[in-house]
Amino acid sequence: MSSRNSIMEDYNKRLLKRLLISIESSLNHKTPEKDYKNYLIENFYRAKCVNYTGYIEETGQLYTETIADTLIRDWISEWKGIHPRRTGAKNHFDTGHTPFEDKDIKQLQLTTSKEKVLAKLLFYQGNIDGLGYVFDYETPLNMTLYDSCGAIDLTSYNDKDNLISVVELKYTPTGSNETLLRCILEAYTYYRLFEWKQIYNGGTHIGLNQLNLKYPDLAQKHDEYKLQAELVILFDEASCTEADGGEDLNLMLRVDSEHIDKACYPSKTVVSQQYKECEELLKTDKRNSLRVLCETILEQESELKQIRFVVLRADTVSEAPYQNKMDKWSPTLDRSYRAETLLTISRKG
Repeated sequence: MSSRNSIMEDYNKRLLKRLLISIESSLNHKTPEKDYKNYLIENFYRAKCVNYTGYIEETGQLYTETIADTLIRDWISEWKGIHPRRTGAKNHFDTGHTPFEDKDIKQLQLTTSKEKVLAKLLFYQGNIDGLGYVFDYETPLNMTLYDSCGAIDLTSYNDKDNLISVVELKYTPTGSNETLLRCILEAYTYYRLFEWKQIYNGGTHIGLNQLNLKYPDLAQKHDEYKLQAELVILFDEASCTEADGGEDLNLMLRVDSEHIDKACYPSKTVVSQQYKECEELLKTDKRNSLRVLCETILEQESELKQIRFVVLRADTVSEAPYQNKMDKWSPTLDRSYRAETLLTISRKG
């Protein structure tokens, strides 16, 4: 064995221990003794090292590529042990979310997390060209307030490919810096935590009812207990200064909660980490292990058909379809959206 291979093998053994420590330190509460392994797997995407963008000094490899290699070899099959929590009397769609409610656009924008604001705007728009029909946002996965399961950013229907989409949205006004590895693991974890048959048992959830009205043959296209699905990583290309075209390109202009009536721009143009990494996936071999990880996930999930990497863009249309439901909506400060698929990794066979 070469010296380099010996170093890499030794490092990979130590990496497993470091990952466990990193996951535990990333959580805000004590790891339970019961179901310890499953708990760590469910929270794996939260590990700080999953978001490292640099290179490992000992091996010269990207952190994310080394972690992806480790997952492929030792761990990713463990995700099959993740099961839905929100079952029985608790439904993913008992949230009261409705696309028809009247909203004050200024009040909506006061939310600290602009990613959450954007998710709601996409839900209110409904049809997103290039993405599909968004029928819910922040779809809860937890059974109790103390669960660490989180929520799906957007749940949508891709009518082009006839797939339910688990959408992981990444956006910050100054440019999101989360790695694609983190995004993929988070989306896959949420896919495993979702009780799919609830798509047909959403009760009074208006968005879901609208989905079934809009696509009445949906139930015939999918087996009730084996809905075909996709993971979608949705992100912006860049947050731009005004001089670099931010007025037309930025996904949101009302980003300063104290000056909500004014367009605000970052001090410098920042390309999102997801867009940079997706370009590398498309044009170089720097992220081959990440691609193989995606293929491995698809191989072990018979009803998961593809993983899509999608850039969200401000639409050229000056009026959003939901503007009449948005008090104080402005054609100069607010926008509608469209999406563009940069890369699709499909299940083989």
